[in-house]
Amino acid sequence: MGFSMLDALIMTLGFEPGPLISAVASAAAEGLNEGAKIVVFTAGFKDERAERAWLQLQTVIGMMELPRRLGVKVERHEVPLHDFVDAVRSVKQVIDELRGSKVKISITGGMRALGLAVFTAYMLVEWRYEPMLEVYLEGRGMALAMPEMRRLFKLAVRGEKAALLKAMEPGKPYRPATLAAALGKDRSTVYRHLRALADIGVVERTNGGFSLSRLGLLLI
Repeated sequence: MGFSMLDALIMTLGFEPGPLISAVASAAAEGLNEGAKIVVFTAGFKDERAERAWLQLQTVIGMMELPRRLGVKVERHEVPLHDFVDAVRSVKQVIDELRGSKVKISITGGMRALGLAVFTAYMLVEWRYEPMLEVYLEGRGMALAMPEMRRLFKLAVRGEKAALLKAMEPGKPYRPATLAAALGKDRSTVYRHLRALADIGVVERTNGGFSLSRLGLLLI
C-alpha cells in the first residue's frame, strides 16, 4: 500500500547515517506533506558513533532544505533499552500520536533491539491508515518492502475482553468480583474472560486473583 503524500517518516538510528539518508531522500521523492514529521528513534544510552551519525543526518536534511521548503519537523526520541517492554511502550507513546496520519516506517539502523521495539510498537497501534513498512539491508543501500504484518499477527482481544484489560492497572492484582463490579458485568462472565486471557498469556494468576502480564502491558 502506498500514499500520494506522507505525513510522517519514522526511522531508527544506529551508528551509520547512510540508510537514514537514503530513506529521507526516498520519502522526499515520494512526496512529503507540508509540516510533515521525521521521527528518529535512537538508543537511550550515549554513544559517540550514534551522536556523530545524528549530526550528519541533521546536516543532510538541512542541505535538502526540507525544513525551509516544507516546514518539515525533525524529532529525536531516545528509547530506553534496559527492558524490552519499556522500550516498546516508549516507542508506542510517540507513534500513537501519528495513528491518524499517513506514515512510512523505515527500520534503518543496525541497532537490532531498537528496530524490534519499533516494529512491535507498530503492530500494537490502531492505525487509521496502514503504514508503509520497509527494512533496509545493511551494507547494500536498498530497502525490503514488507507486507501488512499486523493483519497476520494481531492478537484477537476485542469487545468485553478488551474492556476488561483496559480496566486493569499495571502491577495491581484483581479479583473477578472486583472487576465485575467495576464493569457492571456478571462475575462468572468476567472470570471466564480472565481465564481465556490467561490462556493466551495476556493476564496471569497472582495471589488468588489476576494481573496484567508483560504481554498484557503492551496491549493496554
